[in-house]
Amino acid sequence: MEKGIKSKRKILDVAFNLFAAYSYPDVSYSLLEKATGISRGSMVYYFKNKEGIFRAVIEKYILDMTSNEETTDEDKASLKSFCDKVVANIAKAKETARKRGIANFSGACLNISRNALQFIPEFRENRLSAQNEEIEMWKGVIENAKQSGEIKADIDAGSLALLFQSVKWGQTLMGVYVPNGVDPETQRHLFDSLYALVKN
Repeated sequence: MEKGIKSKRKILDVAFNLFAAYSYPDVSYSLLEKATGISRGSMVYYFKNKEGIFRAVIEKYILDMTSNEETTDEDKASLKSFCDKVVANIAKAKETARKRGIANFSGACLNISRNALQFIPEFRENRLSAQNEEIEMWKGVIENAKQSGEIKADIDAGSLALLFQSVKWGQTLMGVYVPNGVDPETQRHLFDSLYALVKN
């Protein structure tokens, strides 16, 4: 049992690195076998096929690591604490990727997402749904911040939510072009600057 868990984890960790560096068609079973030291038969046993491996990589390293689902009620207690949690999640994702040998998490996400858009039919719809859920989360936090008096009462929660989300994803995209990817401290500075404009 423990061996199976370790093997699955190793396959996903190595596949993440490969899918981050190459296009989906270029990541062959031969390449996966060579990089993992695990046979094709074992990979098929755990994931059925290459698409299954790719889908698991998307789930673990793109959807889970870029979401805000781990936020608690305490994190959502104020707009400032929520911003801090989002930055902490970005830093955690970047550090996880660094430990996997990927210096630029933004570039890795872009390459995997580009391939997912091409080869996984429902990926676009899933990402749109996740983005809408994220905006709703921001809106809820902002509405609570308005009610508590933390921020100005006349703020349009929907517009501000979109601004915060755009700053987050804009910085992630800009991180593609720099060697170390998105910088959590720059993200924090931009959130703080935006927060300063709306706080009471």
